[in-house]
Amino acid sequence: MNLNYSLTEIANWMDAKVIGDSNKVVKQVSFDSRSPLVNKFTLFFALKGTKSHGIDYVADFLKSGGELIVVENEIKELKATQLVVSNTLVALQVLAIHHRKKFNIPVIGITGSNGKTTVKEWLFHTLKFDFNIVRSPKSYNSQIGVPMSVLEMTDEHTLAIFEAGISEVGEMKKLAAIIQPTIGVYTGIGDAHQTGFKSLKEKEAEKRMLFEKVEVLFSPESVENADKIEIPFILQAAILNAQLVKITAQYLGLNTTQIDRALLTLPTISMRMEKMEGVNGNILINDAYTFDERGLEIGLKTLLLNTQNRSRVLVLAPDLQYEVQKSLNEIIKASDLDTLVWIHPQAYPFPSKFKCIHIKSVEDFIQRQLTFKDSIILFSGSRSQQLERSIPLYQLRKHITRLEIDLSAIRHNLTEYRKKLAKKSMILAMVKAQSYGSGSVEMGKFLSAEKIDALGVAYADEGVLLRKAGITLPILVMNPEEGAFDNMIDYHLEPSIYSLNILDQFLNRLILKNIKNYPIHLKIDTGMHRLGFVNEDFNELIATLNAQPEVYVKGVLSHLATADDASEIAFTNQQIATFQEATKTIEKGIGYSFIKHIANSAAAINNPNAQFDMVRVGIGLFGLMDNVHAEFEQSLSFKTQISQIKIIKIGDSVGYGRRFRADKKTTIAVIPVGYADGLFRGLSNGKWQVKIGDQFAPIVGSICMDMCMVDVTNVICNEGDEVMIFGWDQSIYEMANALQTIPYEIISSISSRVHRVYVD
Repeated sequence: MNLNYSLTEIANWMDAKVIGDSNKVVKQVSFDSRSPLVNKFTLFFALKGTKSHGIDYVADFLKSGGELIVVENEIKELKATQLVVSNTLVALQVLAIHHRKKFNIPVIGITGSNGKTTVKEWLFHTLKFDFNIVRSPKSYNSQIGVPMSVLEMTDEHTLAIFEAGISEVGEMKKLAAIIQPTIGVYTGIGDAHQTGFKSLKEKEAEKRMLFEKVEVLFSPESVENADKIEIPFILQAAILNAQLVKITAQYLGLNTTQIDRALLTLPTISMRMEKMEGVNGNILINDAYTFDERGLEIGLKTLLLNTQNRSRVLVLAPDLQYEVQKSLNEIIKASDLDTLVWIHPQAYPFPSKFKCIHIKSVEDFIQRQLTFKDSIILFSGSRSQQLERSIPLYQLRKHITRLEIDLSAIRHNLTEYRKKLAKKSMILAMVKAQSYGSGSVEMGKFLSAEKIDALGVAYADEGVLLRKAGITLPILVMNPEEGAFDNMIDYHLEPSIYSLNILDQFLNRLILKNIKNYPIHLKIDTGMHRLGFVNEDFNELIATLNAQPEVYVKGVLSHLATADDASEIAFTNQQIATFQEATKTIEKGIGYSFIKHIANSAAAINNPNAQFDMVRVGIGLFGLMDNVHAEFEQSLSFKTQISQIKIIKIGDSVGYGRRFRADKKTTIAVIPVGYADGLFRGLSNGKWQVKIGDQFAPIVGSICMDMCMVDVTNVICNEGDEVMIFGWDQSIYEMANALQTIPYEIISSISSRVHRVYVD
C-alpha cells in the first residue's frame, strides 16, 4: 500500500474528531495488529468482529511501532493519535471511496455466486503483459476486503480488477460505491450464500447493483453464441469463466491471437493457502500459485502466526522479469525471517539480518534439496515459476489421497453459531478423535486464534498433545481415567467427573500433590444413561465437595440424546428440565454458581433453552448439519487422483471376488484410495459414486485395501485428474445413509496416512 494522505484530510472525509497530532501522514492502513508492516505511518482501524474487537489489539499495534488509530470511543491516557468516528468500518469504506476517486483508469468489477476469484485471476493472466494491474488479493471481496483492495491503487496502475461478494441485502450498494467499476463481469447466480436473501431473485437484484453505472457488462448471456475456445480444463463452469475473460479482453483491445495464446496456458487457481506437515518437524505453507506484494504480506502474516518457536523460512520465486521494489524489501525486512531462499536469475542484496540463499531457478532448488529442521516454511511464487513442484520434497506424507479442511468454512460456521447464541453463552469446541479426523492440534490452534472459549477432548492424552503444541485454552476431558490423573494435573486439564468413585480417586491424587482449588466439571445423567451422577448421588456428592478444598466446581454438564431429532423434542425438553433441577440442587448445596452446559451442535441451534452458559459444538463446526440448516458450509473434502485408466472387454471382471463383470465394453479408472484410507467396503459395487469434473463415476467391484475402481465409460477424464470422494457438492450424509451409519463414523475413520491439507 502506498498512500500519502495527511491525517487532517482523512479526518475531514470521515467526519472524525482528532485527538493528538493531526499533522501526521498516513501511508498505509491496517485492521490487524499482527501485520509485519506496522510502522508510524500505519493507520489502524479498530473494527468490531462477532467475537473480538479491534480495541483489544490497540496495545499490540502500538508495541509494533504504530501511532495512529481509528476508534469509536476515545481511549483515555493513550499515547497515540486517535481519530474518533461513529463507525470504524464505515470510516474505512469512506477512505477507500475518496481514494478511488483519484483514478481515471478502467476498473473491472466482478460479482456472481461462483467463479469470481477464478475470473479475476484469469483476467490478470491474460492482460498482465498489456496493463499494469492492481487486483484484489486472494478472495478479498467482503465489506472489509474490498476497501483494503481499492486502497492498493497507485498512479502506476493502468487497470484495476476487483471482486465483490455479499451475504445479505444492502451490502452491494456499499461495495459499488467503493469500487465504482467502469466494466462489469457477472459470473451468474447460484445457491451459494443464500441464507441472507428471501429468494434467488432478490439475491440477483442485489448483486447486479454493482453494475448500475458501468460502461459495459459481460454476463453468461453475453457468451451464449460465443466461438468455441481451447483451454486446459473440461468443466462447463471453467469454459464459461474463460469465455467471460475472452470477451472482456477483446473489449480492452487485445487481439484474438493474444487472447487464445493466454487461454491455452490458464493456470489452475488455488487462491487459498495450504498448510501441511513437513519432514524434520517442519510446517509447510503453500502459497506458490500467485505472487504479488500484498499476497506475500498476507502469507508472511500467516507464517508469523504459526511460528511457535520454529525458525522462519521464506522460499520466494517471483516472475523472471520481476525487479525488486523497495516495498518488497520493507515487507521482508519487517517479517523477522531466519532464512530467505531467493529463487531468481539475479541476486539481490537483501538485509543482512537473516541468512539469504540465492538459487537461480526452481529446477536448481529442486536439485539441491535444502535441509530445514523445526522450521515453518512459506513457499511463495508466481504461477509461471511452478514452485509447487518442489513442495513434495519437503512433505511428510506423499500419499496423494488427502482430506482438505476448509478453514474459511469453519470460520463461517463458527460465526453462524455466534449469531444464534445468547450473548452470555460461551463456545467449547470438541476436538476429540483427532478433531473428528481433521487433526486436533491444527484445529486447536485455529480455534484458539478464532477466540473460542474452551476445547474438549475425550481422553487426557489428547489434551496433553494440545498443551505440548502450545495451546493455553481451558481443555475439558470428557472421559478421565485414573491412570491419566497425573498427566491431567501436570498439564492443567479439567476432568469431567462422573461418579463418586472417580471423584474420590482424583481427590487422592490432588492430596498427594498438595493441590487446592483444582477446576473440575460434574457430569449428570439426565436420561442418556451413559456416564454421570444421578439424583441418588447428590447428597454424598455435595457433602464431599463441601469437605474437600482440593477441588472447586467450574462447570456442570450433561449430554442430550436426541437434539437432532425433531420427533423427540419432548424427550429433549425432559432432559433439559432434569438438568435444570440437578444444577439448582448442586448450586444450592455448594453455595456458589458454575458454568452450565448441555447443548451439543444440534441443540445449540434447535433448542435455545439448552444454551445456558456454554454450548459444546463439534461436528457442526464442519458444516455437517442436516439440510434444514443450509447456512452452514461443508468444510471437509476427501479427494484423490486417477492413477490409471484402462478398457475392459465384455465378460471381463474387476477386483477381488470378481463381483463386477462387464456386460459391455467398459472404461475404468483406478484410484488410490481403499478401506485402509477410510473408504468403507460397504460402498463397493455401485453403492457409491465419486465425482470427476462435472460427472459421477460409480465404484465397480470390491473396494480394496489401498485402491478401488470406478466406471468412467461416460466420463471425460485423464490420468492424474482430481477425484472427489465426498465434499461440498458430494454429500457425506448420502454416504452415511448408504452405509446406514452417521457422518461421525466416516470422518473419524479416515486413516492417518491420508494427507491433511488446511486451506484458508
